[in-house]
Amino acid sequence: MRRAFPARALTTVAAAGAVLAGLLGSAPEARAATTVPSWLIPLYYSDDADGSHRACTGITLSRTRTLATPDCFTGRGHADMEWEYRLSSGQLGSGSSDPRYRSHPTYDAATRRGAVSVAIRATPASYGKPVLASSSDTALYAEGARATFYSWAGLDLNDAPRVRHSEPVVLKSATSCAALLGRTLPGGTLCTVPAPGAPPVADEDRCFGDAGGALVGGGKLIAVSATKATGCVAGGVRLYTRISSYRSTIVDWTRDVDLDERISGSVLAREPGDLIDLCTTDQQGRLSDCYVDSVGSMIDWRDQFDFMTELGDLGGDGGGDLLARTPGGTLYRIPSALSHSDLGKAGKVKLGTGWSKYNRIVATRDLSGDGLPDILARDASGVIWLYRGRSDGLLAGRTKVTTWKSYTAVAGRGDLSGDGRADIVARDGAGVLWLYRGNGKGGFAPRTKIGSGWGRYNAIVGSGDMDHNGRQDILARTPAGAVYLYNANHTGGFSAPRKLADTRWKKYTKIT
Repeated sequence: MRRAFPARALTTVAAAGAVLAGLLGSAPEARAATTVPSWLIPLYYSDDADGSHRACTGITLSRTRTLATPDCFTGRGHADMEWEYRLSSGQLGSGSSDPRYRSHPTYDAATRRGAVSVAIRATPASYGKPVLASSSDTALYAEGARATFYSWAGLDLNDAPRVRHSEPVVLKSATSCAALLGRTLPGGTLCTVPAPGAPPVADEDRCFGDAGGALVGGGKLIAVSATKATGCVAGGVRLYTRISSYRSTIVDWTRDVDLDERISGSVLAREPGDLIDLCTTDQQGRLSDCYVDSVGSMIDWRDQFDFMTELGDLGGDGGGDLLARTPGGTLYRIPSALSHSDLGKAGKVKLGTGWSKYNRIVATRDLSGDGLPDILARDASGVIWLYRGRSDGLLAGRTKVTTWKSYTAVAGRGDLSGDGRADIVARDGAGVLWLYRGNGKGGFAPRTKIGSGWGRYNAIVGSGDMDHNGRQDILARTPAGAVYLYNANHTGGFSAPRKLADTRWKKYTKIT
């Protein structure tokens, strides 16, 4: 649902008054930047039910993915709204309900550890994207390094516009940060102080909209402001989350894109014959369409391919790719498959031949730790091979991972255990489901038992975040056609299953 911004009073952030008066003294003059990076955008979320609201700064990662901070959001319910700004004026415009986002599983609100999240834009847009710093950019993180902080700041007042803000800063050591902030910083964070001789910063540039702002050094995004969305910067000391510490997760979030890039969880289900349904759920958690009805909500399968699944955005264009294999064993990546009614005319990218030798193919997202989607394939001998995704949209040569001949099902898409790395589940012949935690290097830790009784399902598939709570899910189907959703509990298992349907998936011939 989308609607125009209502004319209603906005309550003042509590910290902006008394706290600032005590910490900052007299208010200095505001500094309005003439420009900020094109990929920096103002964010605003509100809850119509209780009147709460959050103003933050976002960093565009792709057409539909925006880097933000976890407490920027008010919630995922129907009363929660995600608002868009008119960048020319800084004024709020239209908004949409039921925002979708994911936060890092290690996020701690008190210490600000892991304070990064990704929002899924309801309206695709293009603002460019930053160059992300990596672990090799040690000079950019050195004590005394100069950088610039950018944000969309403003006053927490009714109809007050957001304004572009920048300030020069200097990075401090962990020891200096601990002394300045009065506590030890958690891993993956850093702090800055104003650069010598820098003009003073106005109060309104230290609170409303500060969270999620960008720290840029050497032309790269090196950190994201970890200021609380309802808090203020104290004494000019800013706390940040290091990009280098979470780079692979951020890139993986960017690439974990469904065929419908505006959603965050779906599977493909083949009807008898040639038609494919793209199955997802609505914001109330109900299956959206997905009936065997000879219509097909997605594309015409025909006889071109004997296997399809959602690959994620291996091509790097912001859209979800389709992974498809021909009966002859040629594997293709099909960008923007939803826009093609006839896949024979789609712009296919050949990934390789000889794939008929595999009896199981799983698009796992990032297993190798570089942020790019990867593929696991099992041959007739039970050997599991890893094909790493490459930045050019192709696949690297295969490497042997392990042997899983006895497993009757293998599934997974992203992090199931809560450590930020992609994982896999596998079912043995006795119906026991096992978790294989990814090690972030293309391999797995020793398996741990999830539970028994999984033999009653004739299909188990990784579905992404189908229930829209920020965690990855597994879907399972019984021979009678009942569908169950298992939500990862981030402790090595799943929450109690939720039934999505009684019989409606019985006639689907393949679910991937």
